[in-house]
Amino acid sequence: TSYKFPEADAAGEQHPQAAENFYGSWEDAGEGFRPTPPITDVDGTWITDRLLIHGDPRDEPQYVVDGQRQRKGRNPRVGRYRFLLVVVPEERFAQGVVPQPLQDIRIGPDGRYIEPFWYFLHGRGARTPEVDVRVSDDVLAVRARPEVMRGVYAEADAGRRDAFCASCGDAPALRDGAAWQQHIHRIDPTARFANIPVVTDPVTYTYTDYCFNRAFTPPGNMVPTLPSVTDRPCSTVRLDSARQAIELRNPATPRGEYRKENVGVRTRHALTYGRYRVRCELPRLLNDGDLWNGLTNAVWLVGEYAPWARRRPCDGGYLASYDGGKGDHRVERSNYAEIDFEILKTVPYCPQTGFPPNYAQPIASRTDDSRWRVPLPPDVEALKGRITVACTNWDMACPQPADFGVGCRPVAYDGRTFWNFRWDHDYRAVTQKVQEPDAELFGRPYWFEIDWRPTEILWRIGPDLDHLRLVGYMNDRVTSIPEVPMQLIVSQEYHSTTWWPGSPYEQGFLPFPDKDHVGRVLEVIID
Repeated sequence: TSYKFPEADAAGEQHPQAAENFYGSWEDAGEGFRPTPPITDVDGTWITDRLLIHGDPRDEPQYVVDGQRQRKGRNPRVGRYRFLLVVVPEERFAQGVVPQPLQDIRIGPDGRYIEPFWYFLHGRGARTPEVDVRVSDDVLAVRARPEVMRGVYAEADAGRRDAFCASCGDAPALRDGAAWQQHIHRIDPTARFANIPVVTDPVTYTYTDYCFNRAFTPPGNMVPTLPSVTDRPCSTVRLDSARQAIELRNPATPRGEYRKENVGVRTRHALTYGRYRVRCELPRLLNDGDLWNGLTNAVWLVGEYAPWARRRPCDGGYLASYDGGKGDHRVERSNYAEIDFEILKTVPYCPQTGFPPNYAQPIASRTDDSRWRVPLPPDVEALKGRITVACTNWDMACPQPADFGVGCRPVAYDGRTFWNFRWDHDYRAVTQKVQEPDAELFGRPYWFEIDWRPTEILWRIGPDLDHLRLVGYMNDRVTSIPEVPMQLIVSQEYHSTTWWPGSPYEQGFLPFPDKDHVGRVLEVIID
């Protein structure tokens, strides 16, 4: 019930999305009803039975791939469950007083399922004298806790699987026992950039160094760079038994190489909806001189991108692929979904409201330092010590929401106004940005929460669970909320700053690190 659509609409009919609610019945073949033994005692009879909550309780055909049922396509949900008991005299049941799609929840007329809670609490079943309907006062509260110390399973793509299976921990992580797996980033070839051939400690890199390298590094000396991923399992991910954490390491640049390497872990099981609470200790992004180290710290959810994990139909269509560009065609249903915290050094502005800032261009003058050591604009200087917390939903540009739009647009919640931004009608994501102190969020344990509901998404951060504060909000009037299973990822990545126009520092003029950037995942609660 925590993540359900209302059973009934305003007219009392079944809500259009109520069939998406997660409900089940007896474990055996979707049986909606079972006969009791003869009831002869006028004072009543105890009937004892059991339920099992399992994936794909309706045995839906879309979750069968190559003859194998993919129950994970409709995994059990977290949150609160309630229990409905319907009792019918045997002779009336045999006469069909209960429709066939309620006798067997796998059946739906014209492919539409009848939601049992709607039928027996609001529909005809609530008005049939022979049908006795009871809702239990007890509820079942379900939460998931992907334990970090159960190990991290590492596996490459199918072409290299035999050479890339390992457990990242002190003890072997069984394939079926580890709650986490090493995340291997998909590298976008358009993310290539030219980087200065400098390897140094980002902590000691100054704004003067940054300006000097921008002015005096000849284009021919720049190093063509594409963010990379590890080629050895568990070399950048391991268990830290002393801290009871999963440790993430963006490795220092190896001798003779120039590499900016991404690292991350992801949960091995995907869920639909939930309040994802992640306690982690991710690396600081800024040094004392406010220089960015080039990292983006991210806590995000991503769909399994499987053919059976398709979002509900969109009127107007989704763009067909994540990276199809502006020439991409539209499809009725998409199998891509993503909800992000992306945190990096950039500016808070929306285009059309003072964006981008006007940055002075350095000139390589050996006689006048002021020509290459150019100051940052005052409004950017005012953000010293702060980084951007970007909250994003990838809706694949589905134009169906009533308030779908482009540019900077407000959305109100609980007396506050949040500003959405979308570049154009074919841009696949909508983003909100707030500025937060780097020293507060990183370098120490901190909580990040994505509260993903059927009709809205809320982003919160805070030092502990009693002091979380809302930093982002979207609803289904402004964006299409995903309803497919998603996995949780925690990652430390090098982004090309062309993705974030207006950033005060370009990735290509930030050095390759000579020390590892170390982060830790400490605890995850999904409820």
